[in-house]
Amino acid sequence: MTDYREHIVKSFDEEITNIIHLTTKMATLVEEQYKLLYHVVDTGSPSTTEDILENEPKLDNYDAEIRDAVITLITLRSPVAVDLRDILTSLRISTDLERLGDYAKNIAMRVATLEEIPETNIKNDILRLVTLVQVQLKKVIDAYVSKDIGKAREVIQNDIEIDNNYNVIYEKIVDLIKGKVSKLRLLTYTKLLFAIKTLERAGDHIGNVAEEIHFIVTGEHIDLKDNKEGNLEEALEDSNK
Repeated sequence: MTDYREHIVKSFDEEITNIIHLTTKMATLVEEQYKLLYHVVDTGSPSTTEDILENEPKLDNYDAEIRDAVITLITLRSPVAVDLRDILTSLRISTDLERLGDYAKNIAMRVATLEEIPETNIKNDILRLVTLVQVQLKKVIDAYVSKDIGKAREVIQNDIEIDNNYNVIYEKIVDLIKGKVSKLRLLTYTKLLFAIKTLERAGDHIGNVAEEIHFIVTGEHIDLKDNKEGNLEEALEDSNK
């Protein structure tokens, strides 16, 4: 009887570990997608765009695997407390990761179909925005693997940098549109506006993942959207009381 119980416990631990492993692999592939996206924005490479498109079904498969594993584990094992929190947050994280993958694909496709080459300064601004997203992704993956609440908090706090850079680029492009531009140029600027807005939304989803990590570790919710206007430090302090 003792051996049987030990086997059940070991199996339960392995199933939780598998969910975390799948989530980590999915997050790593999302990070790779944004590295490829940087190259697409920088060079317009059709082959790199194809690489992004080919990776998209893999992300969908990871999302489905994680969802099935979570449902099976909850149904058969009835986890409680910390285990349940860890499992459910992995499911929510995979949903954000799937959306992040969609964003990378959508941006790559818009950039690949630009009617004209954008100004160098605009392109460099967008590349900096992509880099900020990459940095946030790497940090949030590290935070998830190590359950590092400090890194998760850094991600939440640094999201405002993505917002600020988005606002600067948005104003630059809008100013250009206000001048006399050709129809092709207008179409190019419109696609770039969609692209940078999507990058800004990507930052929000990375922030969501950081919030989930904070919840896994502390059991306390931090709402990034409610704290973008300067109340974040207070909210983080309150979560420790």
